[in-house]
This record gives sequence, C-alpha cells and structure tokens, in this order.
Amino acid sequence: MAKRFAYFVGLLVVASWGATARAQSTQFSLDLGHQWTDVSGNNDVYRSQVNEGQGLLLRSFSLTTVDNSDGSKFFDHLRIDAAGIGADPQASFRLSAGLAHVYDLRFSYRHSEFYNALPGFANPLFASGFAPGEQTINRALDTVNLDVTVLPGSAVTPLFGYEWVRYSGSARSTAAVGQNEFQLLSNLGETTQEVRGGIGFSVGGFSGRILQGWRYFNSTQADQLLPGAGAGNYPQPVLGQPVTLASYLDRTHTTGTTPVTTGYLTGRLADGVRLVASFSRADFSTDTSDDEAAWGTLASFKLSRFYSGLLESVQAHAESLDWQGNARVEAEVLDGLDVTVGYTQRHRDLDGLATIADLYANTVNFSGADPKNVSTLINAQDAIQRDEKVVEARISSNNLGPLHLWAGWARADQNLDVSPAAAEIVVPGGQGGRFDRVVKRTSAGATLALADVKLAVDWKKDDADNAVVRTDYLNLERWRGRATWTAGKFLQLVGTAEHIKAENPTPGIDQASTTKHWEGNVVLTPVTALSVSLGYGVYKVDSAITIRTPQDFGLEPSLYTEDGTSKDASLTYKVGRFGFDAGYSQFENSGDLALKLDRTTVGCDFDFTPTLGASLRFDKHMYREIALPIDNFDAKIYGVFLRWHN
Repeated sequence: MAKRFAYFVGLLVVASWGATARAQSTQFSLDLGHQWTDVSGNNDVYRSQVNEGQGLLLRSFSLTTVDNSDGSKFFDHLRIDAAGIGADPQASFRLSAGLAHVYDLRFSYRHSEFYNALPGFANPLFASGFAPGEQTINRALDTVNLDVTVLPGSAVTPLFGYEWVRYSGSARSTAAVGQNEFQLLSNLGETTQEVRGGIGFSVGGFSGRILQGWRYFNSTQADQLLPGAGAGNYPQPVLGQPVTLASYLDRTHTTGTTPVTTGYLTGRLADGVRLVASFSRADFSTDTSDDEAAWGTLASFKLSRFYSGLLESVQAHAESLDWQGNARVEAEVLDGLDVTVGYTQRHRDLDGLATIADLYANTVNFSGADPKNVSTLINAQDAIQRDEKVVEARISSNNLGPLHLWAGWARADQNLDVSPAAAEIVVPGGQGGRFDRVVKRTSAGATLALADVKLAVDWKKDDADNAVVRTDYLNLERWRGRATWTAGKFLQLVGTAEHIKAENPTPGIDQASTTKHWEGNVVLTPVTALSVSLGYGVYKVDSAITIRTPQDFGLEPSLYTEDGTSKDASLTYKVGRFGFDAGYSQFENSGDLALKLDRTTVGCDFDFTPTLGASLRFDKHMYREIALPIDNFDAKIYGVFLRWHN
C-alpha cells in the first residue's frame, strides 16, 4: 500500500508541476490525511464487506488549469482528478488535456481490490473452528484507458485508443479428486489489452463514429495443494483405504483474440425527423490448455479401481461471433405529438470443442488385483446460435399543459439452435434442438408537474409464448410511481414505490416471483445553515421454482424470501468557519438471510484560513448475522485530514 501511495503522489506531483509551469489560471483542491481502523469480531467478513484500510489516504485531489497565452504550447486546458489513494481499496486517477482544434486526450487509471473470505455452512471444517470458507479470493483489478481525438471540431476527426486490464492475485478453492475433496491455493494472472482506431465525422447534419479494435486476452492460473491439506475434507476411508494426496498441480492457460467493430450515426432526415443508428461486431476466438497432475492414494468408482496418480490434459477451442445493429426514427408528426419507431437485431454464434485425456497410474481393482495403467479419452463439442429481432414503437404527447403522456409497444422474436455434446446430457429431455420465443411488451406512463407537486407513474407488461431456459418468464408486470412535494426551501417530500411480478406456471418449472419496494424521504432546511434528512424503505422479495435434487434427480420446490427495511438519517450544519455532519443508516433483513447492518458517521470541518482547513472523521460499522454469529463484526474508522484549496 505504501509503495502504491508513493507512486500515485509522485505521479500527481509531476503532472501538477507540468500543468502549472506556464498556466495563466489554476484551481486546485487537496484532501489528505491519515486513517486508523479498529475491528473486533470477524475481520474476514469486515474485509469482504467494507475493506477500508489503515494508513495515509488521499481522499481527493483536483487541479484545473487554463493557458491562454500566445506562442507554442502543448495544451491550453488540463484537468487532473484523483481519489481513494492509499488506505482505500478503490483508487482512481483521471487526466484530461487538449489544445484547441489540435487534440483532446483523456487518460484514466483505476485500482480495485476484491476480498472475500466468508464463513459458510458448506465448509466441512467449520465445526472444528476453521472459519473462512474454502472458496476465497484476494485479488486486484487494474485498468488503464487512453483516448485521443485529433483535430476536434473538424468535419473528420481521427480517433485512437488503448485499454489495459490486469486481474491478478491469490485465492483458495477446492478440487474433487479420487473420491475426496482437497483444499487448493490458487494464483491468477489475467491480462486484456485492446488497441483501437477510427474516425469521427460531422457532415451535412449527420454525425457519427466508426472504430475498429483488436482485443488480446492472456490468462494463467496455477493451483496447488494447500500445505497440510493432504488428508482432504472427508477422512473416511473408501473400502478400507484412506484417500489422500501427496501432491497436486493444475495449470490452466488461455489465450484469445477478438476483433471489435463499433459505429453509430445520428442526424436529421427532415424537419422534425431524426435518425439514430448503431452497430457492433465482435469475433471471439480462444484456446485453452489445462494440465492436471495428482499423486497419492486415490479411488475411482467410475473405474472401480484404486490408483496412485492421475494425469489429465484438456485442449479446448471456442469461437463466438456476436453482432448487433439497431436504428430508430424520431419524428414530431403533429404539434406536441412525438412518435419513435425502432428496430434491433442481435446475433450470437458459439462453437466449442474440447478433448479430455486421462491417465490413471498404477491402478488395481477394489479387490487389489489386475494392476495396470488406464487411459480414457473424451471429445465434446457444443454449438449454440441465437438470433433476436425487436420491433418497437413509442408515442408521447407534450402539449397537454402540466400533463405528459406516453405509451409504447415492442415485440421480440428469439430463435435458438442448440447442439449439446452427448457426454454433457445427464437428465433425459430436450437438451438440444430449435427453440422459438416471442415476447410482446406493452408500456405506458404519465407525469404531472404542478407548481409544488410532481407525480410520475409508469407501467410495463411482458407476455411470452414460450420459455427456452428454466428462468425465462411467461408473464411479467411492473408498476412504478414517484411523488415529490416541495414547500419552498424549507421542506421536500419524496416517495417512490415499485411492484414487479413474474411467473412461468409450466408444470415442472412453476416459477413465480414478486418484488415490492417502497420508500419515503423528507428533507428539512429550517435555516440556510442547517439541513436534516430522514428516510425509510421496505423491500420484499418472494420467489419459488421447481428444482431437481442432485441425489436422485427428483423434483422439489425451491423457496426464497427476503423481507428488509432500511432507515437513514443525516444532518449537516455549516456556519462561518465551522461545519458539522452526522449520519445513521440501518438495513435489517428477516428473510432467508437474516442480518442487520448499521453504519454511523460523524465529521467536523474547520477552516483556519480561506484556503486551509482540517477535518475529523469517524465511521462505525456493525454487522449481525442471525444464523451464523461467527460472521459478526464491529468496526471503527478514524480519520484526520488536511484540506487545501484556492
């Protein structure tokens, strides 16, 4: 963390020095300080949910400079923004610069840390005190973006761009080998790069952009047996013989290339008539190799044999062509009456081929006889082709005074051709073939804007004639409303409500879900220096679907429910050089995952001079999980920061 902080600060110093060296006008702000954390309870759950760190923290930095001087110069406007550098798991840096009629440049960098080590009932070592789950991650995502526009404002503008994404770090997982399950330590290094170029244009009332990009993907993941995990999760012997691992290595390497083409066009076809169109195409190709080696005392019910080693090699190739095109025409057919008609077509074609070769070393049958090596070979090939065509229309009226009405209609025709590998079909039935689905959507809405009151309501209903996958709905209906009342600067009331119902009553699926959400918020400003906000919300979800149990492939209902309430309150006070703010929020759920999460924040600011000030911050997090108390934690975060601006 210290190294990353020093790197970012150095980058800011260099960029700022270059920006202000000859600038005529510069504005900047800096919020820098130190943060401390005090966590009691489950630190892994705290890091999985909050993950605020301890140490130096650049909360925010902003610099804007303008150079209007005559003579040669590299830029005439530049802006630098940075936030979250140091103790924050989310850091960002943005730079934009340009020279009028010559170029515009945008550069950004983002760093995000991901940590997950939640306890779980499925962990077979939970009863013995092994708290973290066996599926954990501790990884980071770094993203760099650069976009350059040459000759901005011209009829034709060359465009260039580059993107670099790196996802890396460690994790823990498991592998099922030889009738046992073993804990693994995993390391991942994954890089995606994209180079793109094209042109933007603005000619004769039409403007648009065409970009061609080339994306390259490279990923390597190495898994090995966690030290001390050779006994596995299930110490019971198989037919009197313990199943253990002495060593385990698995390396997966994937490379891929994807040419990507994108474009859009917008312009005026006639008076009151506008065209908007876009197109994208990606042709993905990837190769994967996986080599697994395991040695120990192992068993296979499939072969009815014990064995001492396994060598598995997988070679896979996949190709996917995705493209999408859409166009819509917006027209004012009468005074205050607008009509929009659109058409969208999507296509996806996916083909995959995998060859899996296994070598079982030094096998004997369960009676201890017939020693030999056994080899198996599996070839699996899948293919899926999906096409979708969508026609939609919308009409809206704007000449009814404070009342605005609109209505829409859409139809989506979906066609799928599926060719699964026979080796993957484990349940009899229609795993492959041609599937057709039609979804019709009707929607409408209204808004009413009076002097102090604003009301809005919208409705949507989808009807489908078929379900291709089990989670597809046949009927979906949604209602949503919002009301706002403003009484000058003193009072504002806002209320929102939403109701969603989806179902697929097909026997054997029996899917149904209902979502209800409503909330209200009031903001009071009795005097200019004081503002108080109060909020309350309710969120309810109930869903059911028929599933197959893995033990015997029998059918049984799967039920899920959530019943949550949210409360929040905040206060801000600012007078002279002193400012104070406080807030409290609580989310409580009494559904399947019963929990309670409270957060309290307090802060005060004081300006020593018009340009220099300081602030103190305090955050408190409390988490309680009813069914799994080992998840509970209390966390306190303290911060002292210096603010400097001009």
